[in-house]
Amino acid sequence: MSDQNFEVGDWVRHPEFGDGLILEAKGGGESASVLVSFPDNSRRRLMVKFARLSRLEPQPGPSSRSKQEGKARAKPGKKRAGGK
Repeated sequence: MSDQNFEVGDWVRHPEFGDGLILEAKGGGESASVLVSFPDNSRRRLMVKFARLSRLEPQPGPSSRSKQEGKARAKPGKKRAGGK
């Protein structure tokens, strides 16, 4: 049983499914549940009190890096488009 509160964006570890990212958190107390995306591309809705989840340190994924790289590329493009 777990008394932890999880939020969208938290990285967690499940003993059977591995590390995952919380996409949605609903309810509280006994009825709290989370929707977690796991590396095998599965999404699982888990009841927090039964899931045996442990919180991990934040881990930037490939999608985060792609967004950062896209922003870096967009800045020079804006200068050219603005005539500077």
